[in-house]
Amino acid sequence: MTIIDHRSRPDTLDPDPPVPADLEGHLRAPEPEARVAALRALVRTARDGHVPGGTGDALAWALADQDAAVRRIAAAALRELPELYLGDDGVRALRLAAAHGRDPDVRSTAADLLDTLVRGASELYAQGLQDDETHVRVQAVLGLVALGAAGGGAEAADDPAREVLAAVAEGLARLATPAGTAVLDHLLADHDPVVRMAALDAAAELGVPERLAARVAAAVTHPGWQVRRRAALALGAAAPETAIPPLVHALRDRIVDVRRAAVQSLEQWAADHPRALTALTEALADPDPGVRTQARWSLA
Repeated sequence: MTIIDHRSRPDTLDPDPPVPADLEGHLRAPEPEARVAALRALVRTARDGHVPGGTGDALAWALADQDAAVRRIAAAALRELPELYLGDDGVRALRLAAAHGRDPDVRSTAADLLDTLVRGASELYAQGLQDDETHVRVQAVLGLVALGAAGGGAEAADDPAREVLAAVAEGLARLATPAGTAVLDHLLADHDPVVRMAALDAAAELGVPERLAARVAAAVTHPGWQVRRRAALALGAAAPETAIPPLVHALRDRIVDVRRAAVQSLEQWAADHPRALTALTEALADPDPGVRTQARWSLA
């Protein structure tokens, strides 16, 4: 399953080989008249049912052309030929056109096509979440995130596979929605350490929202040292009043890597928060030379 594709490949049009090199040269010609002529030739070919590979992408990128006539032809063709296939490159062009198009018609055309893409592909990926194969469900989550779908695969938050749940956590961090924060709160309590670590990383990317702060802080006492280390690192993105007490606790952890992570996170508050300064000063006596060195650097 690909991450982003524009609808499915058409059955009604027979794609020919890629756009001929000479035509591609005309599409990039410095003279707008040459680009207009090339684009019209490409559109005529598509209307006749013979679509060179890359036609959809070429039209999408033509929406950003400096010449208004080129943009008008491209926009009209994309509206009239909805069965054209667009790959990742074409979708990227549509996103740019929708956000930064030179005129309202370009922006409207690109936005409408993207809306069609998201609706159609979201249905496809939603079906993928029900697949028996774990890797397909992972790709479905990644696809929903790449499309910016509001749920971002949150409906997979109860999936039995750790790989899927980790992908959900990563996706929710990228989308940063209030609903996603609620799902991350759930994932931070997951029994699987791999899922918890993914959720901790996601919480850190979001700046450890208040709703997640208690769970992130509590993770410094998790039985697994890898989770405790990841929690100590994540707390570096939290508010100091939330982060400093559990990080001070983490400085007494029996695992060196956890103590080093705690020093790393506390360093930013050494100058402004007495408790952080005191804890780092005490870390100068840590039995591990690496922790002592890191504490000394943080106090320099």
